[in-house]
Amino acid sequence: MKLYIKLATRYLFSVKGSTLIITIVAFLGVFLSVSAIILTLGIFSGFQDELKNKILSKSPHIVITLYSDEEESKIKESLRKFTDEIHFFVSYKLYNALASKEGAITNVSIKATDFKNPDFQKYLKKQLTEGNVNNLIIGQGVSELLRAYPGDEITLISLFGIRTPTGIIPKTTKTKVGGIFYTGTYDQDYFVAYWDIRQAKTFFKRDLGTNVTEVYLKNPYEADRFKEKLINELGSFYVIRSWIDLNKPLFHALELEKLGLFFILLLMVLVASFNITSLLFVKVKEKVKDIAILKTFGMKSRGILTIFLIVGLSIGIVGGLLGVLNAYVLAFIINKYKLIRVSEEVYMMSYIPAHIKPKDVLLTFGGTLILSFISSLIPALHASREKVIDVLRKE
Repeated sequence: MKLYIKLATRYLFSVKGSTLIITIVAFLGVFLSVSAIILTLGIFSGFQDELKNKILSKSPHIVITLYSDEEESKIKESLRKFTDEIHFFVSYKLYNALASKEGAITNVSIKATDFKNPDFQKYLKKQLTEGNVNNLIIGQGVSELLRAYPGDEITLISLFGIRTPTGIIPKTTKTKVGGIFYTGTYDQDYFVAYWDIRQAKTFFKRDLGTNVTEVYLKNPYEADRFKEKLINELGSFYVIRSWIDLNKPLFHALELEKLGLFFILLLMVLVASFNITSLLFVKVKEKVKDIAILKTFGMKSRGILTIFLIVGLSIGIVGGLLGVLNAYVLAFIINKYKLIRVSEEVYMMSYIPAHIKPKDVLLTFGGTLILSFISSLIPALHASREKVIDVLRKE
């Protein structure tokens, strides 16, 4: 084997003229392709990771819905058994209403809860940008649509109305804005408002509302396992969903896009591997005398095949390894100087980091080696089938 490696190394570095250009182009093709694939997948993974972190920081990890007022105490009692896993939980009564101020009107989802609950106060105070936990607390998007700010009075309109002898008339009430919160999530900022449960029950009375309990875990990535424990504790009658269930379509779409992107970018390596094929065919033509001499001294066709495979794979291995190293260096620079800036209002993040995953590196490097092997195999087989008698006739 040492002989094969020694001969392959000599053939690889004994370049001149057009062979030198083809060798450089083949190496750079593999090097740049691997760097581009790993760095692109790293940026895509960084976007996914940041998006998950934003969702986990702003959204509940477990949501329990569709239960009656009488069952609320049972749920709270069950959740208190898991204090070692639960950070905190808050129960709400959801109502739909319209909010209006000076002609402007928008639909809001009222999340009625006990404002005196310390867990709720701790949770909401992190998001408050103006005002305090008092009266009606609206999202920043609702505030912009209504041009309503702390201290302003707005009108709430129930969607059910009041039945009278003359027909159904809208049920309305006026309340002041106590505070404004911002989460960076469109669904929250533009459609949600918090109201004290006592005021909400007084206004909505018999209006239909949905009971919801939002659970925040100490380890959000254990949400699916904890969901199964809750189902065993409470029974399958309750609708219990984790943050993974709630965002499954989004993450499936992102994973599918990443997979498609990987195969598209892998075509760059395929194109680069054509240069390896071209290089080896030129090498075989240049070294045809050497092949005849080696066969004359008893080297088998398998040995000739091995030599030229090593030449082709060497370009793939060295180009791939340096491409991986280059991708890590570029990712470090991107993260340190935050080079990929995006709109925080749209993407919920000010910049996209590059998180290179070992799985992506292994898949890319493995794919590069396979393509390098395939591209080297045809010219190597051609070299191994050269016959001494044919070489002598040509010479």
